[in-house]
Order: sequence, then structure tokens, then C-alpha cells
Amino acid sequence: MFKRISLLLIIYICGYLLIEWVPIDHPFVLSDFLISLVLNPLKFIAATLAFFFGIVCSGKFIRELRDRTGIGWVRHFRWMVKLFTEYIGLIIVFILLFQIGWEHTLVLFSLSLLYGMISVEL
Repeated sequence: MFKRISLLLIIYICGYLLIEWVPIDHPFVLSDFLISLVLNPLKFIAATLAFFFGIVCSGKFIRELRDRTGIGWVRHFRWMVKLFTEYIGLIIVFILLFQIGWEHTLVLFSLSLLYGMISVEL
């Protein structure tokens, strides 16, 4: 359980750092956005690494939940309660990130969901 909680914490920290390091101004102007990334290359590289680790960690978490849910239908009720709390934890992390910056969180969630559903270990 400690592994799952630490993975959720890593997902939250990576998402928060992405939101803080990549500013999106309203109204959105693509040229201003690209210029801000070019003028701050260290911040851009750090945000890219946080984005990458966030996608990998949340994709891994989603993949493990998907795999264990298939097994959990056969197992005991206690197993399903544990899975349900992990689903709730992931939803809470993404809701908190969504309230901070919805554009970043939408991209992070959709790409991690895609990565988690596509990656299959045989």
C-alpha cells in the first residue's frame, strides 16, 4: 500500500510542477507561449521531465489497476475494497490537479490513460 500512496504522491508532484513551470496565459497566443518556452530553457526541460515522469507513473498506476481489477472480480470482497480506494485516490489526485490548472491536467490525464491502456505486459 505504501508503494501505491507514494506513486500517487509522485503523480501529484509531477502534475503540480508541470502546471507551475509551463504558464498558459489567457487569451492563449501560440507565439507568446513558444517564446516563453524558448527564453526559459531550464524551466522547459524541467517541465518536460516532470511531464514525462507524470505520464509514466500514472500510466503504470492505471495499468496495474486495470490488471488487478480483472483479477479482483474472482477474489474476495476485501480485495475489491482495496482497489476501490486506489481508484478514489487516483480520482482525487486528478481532481486536485484539475482545480489548479485544467489544461495541463487534461493533457496529462488523457496521455497517461492512453499509455496505461496501450501498454501491455505479457
